[in-house]
Amino acid sequence: MKQTQNKAPGKLFIAGEYAVVEPGYPAVIVAVDRFITVSVSPSNGPSGTITSPTLSDETLQWRRNGQRILLEGANEKADILLKTMEMTERYLIEQSCALPYYDLVIESTLDSPDGRKYGLGSSGAVTVAAAKALLESAGITLSDEKVFKLAAAVHVSLKSRGSLGDLAAAAYTGWIAYSSPDKHWIKRQLDQVNLSALIGQPWPELRIERLPAPSSLQLLVGWTGHPASTESYVTSVHQEREKISYQAFLNESKACVADLIKGIKTDESDQIKDAVRHNRELLLKMSQAKEIVLETSLLARLNRIAEKNGAAAKTSGAGGGDCGIALVGTPQQKKHIFSEWRASHIEPLSLTVYDKHN
Repeated sequence: MKQTQNKAPGKLFIAGEYAVVEPGYPAVIVAVDRFITVSVSPSNGPSGTITSPTLSDETLQWRRNGQRILLEGANEKADILLKTMEMTERYLIEQSCALPYYDLVIESTLDSPDGRKYGLGSSGAVTVAAAKALLESAGITLSDEKVFKLAAAVHVSLKSRGSLGDLAAAAYTGWIAYSSPDKHWIKRQLDQVNLSALIGQPWPELRIERLPAPSSLQLLVGWTGHPASTESYVTSVHQEREKISYQAFLNESKACVADLIKGIKTDESDQIKDAVRHNRELLLKMSQAKEIVLETSLLARLNRIAEKNGAAAKTSGAGGGDCGIALVGTPQQKKHIFSEWRASHIEPLSLTVYDKHN
């Protein structure tokens, strides 16, 4: 095992939220230049350590019990990281790699300076960064697709209700078109085949396509300061799905995101903005029918300010707080929007799209 370091970015949804949790329904997602960085080094002792300010003020000790990884003290916040370590080790064992104990150091720029979450997908970023760091420490480099699939296996084994899109953005980076796989199929495969076979085969409904960055528009991000829970919102939508024409929402979202993808590929700014506005309308209609608050008053104000200044805007992700996005064509629009956001206690985030290939 060699000492290594890897980072993975956070994400923002541009369009396709909620529908994308259903297998085969698309979204457009971007990776942003805020990261989780994971460093791995061989351990000198009979156990390993995890140093992460997000998980604990103190260094955590971990040991193996068979193929399970256990902390010396309980820490629920570490569940995703421990499962990532377990799954990656399972894959490495299949590759006949020796597994000494090791120390992990995890650093994050995904949260605000005072520790509040921006809603940029920290669980996805830490999964991808930790998996890649552990693989590379053993001399193994996987394709973006296989990294995504390994990370997805981690989240499916933890019964995630999310779309796994944050994992795709973290693995591929840049602008991506993403359709989620059939999680029930993945769960069955986890019980039947080894990880090497699972991540090496095609997955039903999964589509991940890198998209060109639109040159005609700039992405702006505003943060309302109120974190939202994707899991709770997605659960709410699923529980209530019979009460509205859920299939109609899915179909309309699919057509809308297809228009957006076409606009991005041809760099047609009007088509891109129209699709973003249409997606906002679909999401608001769905949320009103389900009686969930997708747009808080502050997010609604964020959108109104952006639209007034010629941008296309909407919430990003689960809604109920966190971030809104706006797509603008000129520096003057950006200047006016940022100024008015600040006056309304909306924090413009200095985020840009991160593409590791550029």
